[in-house]
Amino acid sequence: MEKKRIKKIGLNLLKLVISAGAIAWVLSKISFREVMHIFGQSAPGYLLLALLFFVLSKVLAAFRLNLLFRESGAHLSWWLNLKLYWMGMFYNLFLPGGIGGDGYKIYLVNKFRQNGLKKNFGAVVIDRVSGLVAIGLITITLYFFSAIQIPYGQWAWLGYFLVYGGFLLLLKLFFPLFLRIHLPLTGWSLALQLSQLLSALFILIAFHQQAHLVDYLFLFFLSSVAAALPITIGGAGARELVFLYGSQQLGLAGDLSIALSFMFYLITAFASLWGIVWVFRPPFREEGETDEATGHAS
Repeated sequence: MEKKRIKKIGLNLLKLVISAGAIAWVLSKISFREVMHIFGQSAPGYLLLALLFFVLSKVLAAFRLNLLFRESGAHLSWWLNLKLYWMGMFYNLFLPGGIGGDGYKIYLVNKFRQNGLKKNFGAVVIDRVSGLVAIGLITITLYFFSAIQIPYGQWAWLGYFLVYGGFLLLLKLFFPLFLRIHLPLTGWSLALQLSQLLSALFILIAFHQQAHLVDYLFLFFLSSVAAALPITIGGAGARELVFLYGSQQLGLAGDLSIALSFMFYLITAFASLWGIVWVFRPPFREEGETDEATGHAS
């Protein structure tokens, strides 16, 4: 057990080093003063809209996860599930050590619903995968509306079939329990990703950016794929690297791209911070049970 704990600590330290190194590298390639100038000149009203649409995206994400939990036999009320989801957001971003937010959700749902760790693990995995599927579909669509030209780009429409076909194959081979709900899953995923698209759009408008909006949004969704990879702390660093090199390749303003990335991360952190409420008030408390992992009455 001690060896396993040391390994987890080492892995999280490695993620921290990667995040810090990536951000330091990005900052060495841009004008941080210009980024702060963009922040200082931003329109607060549009930033508030960006925050509201981000929060909406997370509410939709919680509903999507609850759909998966219900399919796995864990029946959670929408309010209980929302509290559980927000607590997981806090753990994932601010306390990435140990089992993390996703692992803690799996543990708690199995403890209080006893529907099986394997089913709950599958629900969380497919929750993440369905999000990536929606990101892929939206990214392809944005490409067709952008001014971006890539080799063989005229064949990008094939990506729709590859992305969704791969998703269905994954479900059929490894997670057949969730195959019958693939359409509503995709619907929730598209809705929440479109909410995040609007969040990013309002950040750009807050920065008084009017040209190449679709190009920046295309880059934003590419960076979302990188941020989803479990190699950094909360996606920090990975998203910024994609924005830096992507803006160079696409002829976009590097400082503005990084400002968009940083602002979206700040909005994510601000929204996730409120999950700390459910760390001290465990989500299952209203059911009158005891959470052994925290020692609190639940």
